[in-house]
Amino acid sequence: MNEQSDDAVEFDEIVALALAELAAGPAPRPTVRTQLMAQIAGTAPVPAGFGFRMAADDDWAPHPVPGIRMKVLSVNRRNGYATLLLDVKAGTRFPAHHHEGDEECYVISGSVFTLGRRLGPGDFVHADAGTEHGELWTDEGAQVLLIVPPEDYMPLPSR
Repeated sequence: MNEQSDDAVEFDEIVALALAELAAGPAPRPTVRTQLMAQIAGTAPVPAGFGFRMAADDDWAPHPVPGIRMKVLSVNRRNGYATLLLDVKAGTRFPAHHHEGDEECYVISGSVFTLGRRLGPGDFVHADAGTEHGELWTDEGAQVLLIVPPEDYMPLPSR
C-alpha cells in the first residue's frame, strides 16, 4: 500500500514537470515585465496628458471659512478653472459672495441650503460670472465637488 502512495506522488511530480515544460513559451519582451510589475505595485506609467488623484491621498487643505476643508483635485489655468472637493462640517455657514467667474457645485453627500432650496446628493447648481450668491449653509454636513476660477480659492503661482 505504501508503494502505491509513493507511485502516485512520483506520477504527480512527473505530470507537473511535463505541464510546466509545455506552458513555458518564449520569454515576453522586457517591457511587458516592467509594465506588469508596475501595475502590480500600483505605479503603472502615466501617459503624457493624464494625471491621477488617488482616494488614499490625504492632503486636505484648510479653507478660509471655518468648518470647511478642501482638496485641490486639478487646476487648469489655461482654461481658467479649478476642480475642488470640499468637506463641510455640520452647522457650517458660507457667507454671501460675488462670483467673479462661473461656479459649478455638485453635491456628493449630505445637504446644502442655497437660494431657498435644499440640495442633496446628486443635485447641482450653476452660477454665472457676475452673480451674487446669498449665504449657504449645511445642517448635517456635506461633501461637494466645486468647479471655480482658481483665483477665487487659491493664490496665483509666484512668477
